[in-house]
Amino acid sequence: MSQRDKFSLILQELAKSGRQWDVCIPVSELADESFADLDAHSPLFTDMLWQGSLENHGEHFVLKGVWRMKVPRSCGRCNVEFAHDMSGDVDVICALGQSKSEEEQAELQLTGEEPECLADGKLDVLEVLREHFWLAWQPLVVCSQSCKGLCLQCGIDLNQGSCDCHKRVKDNAFAALKGFKFDA
Repeated sequence: MSQRDKFSLILQELAKSGRQWDVCIPVSELADESFADLDAHSPLFTDMLWQGSLENHGEHFVLKGVWRMKVPRSCGRCNVEFAHDMSGDVDVICALGQSKSEEEQAELQLTGEEPECLADGKLDVLEVLREHFWLAWQPLVVCSQSCKGLCLQCGIDLNQGSCDCHKRVKDNAFAALKGFKFDA
């Protein structure tokens, strides 16, 4: 059984006891065309650790769990590549068959538990994890909260050294206002 087959399930065939996972999913199995801009072969990428379960609750199925992994990212302040910790919770309710009636949908929306309807009963857990990975994606991350970033004048990485740009007097149209006294 391939790694992918372990995560493609037919809900009608799920045992009463459900299904549990405590596995490491290789990035190569998780990556798809949506990962095109990420270097899945980078040593900064780690496999995804997935601890979860799929439970049969009669009319619906509940997929719950947590995942975590490291992803290569560029710091938004200093532009250095680093291994960014990502993690997330999964809490998905699935139901077999067609969409619910308007009355049933309204009731489910009030409770906040509207299930995802799967007409064919096929659930691809890897696809759910990919979706949650991208939902957890932050557009801007920093290597550390103490990152000093780059000098806006000369571009030097201020974590690696310093510059004298802040001491230099710049030819600035507003420089004359620096010495202006305001009556308060």
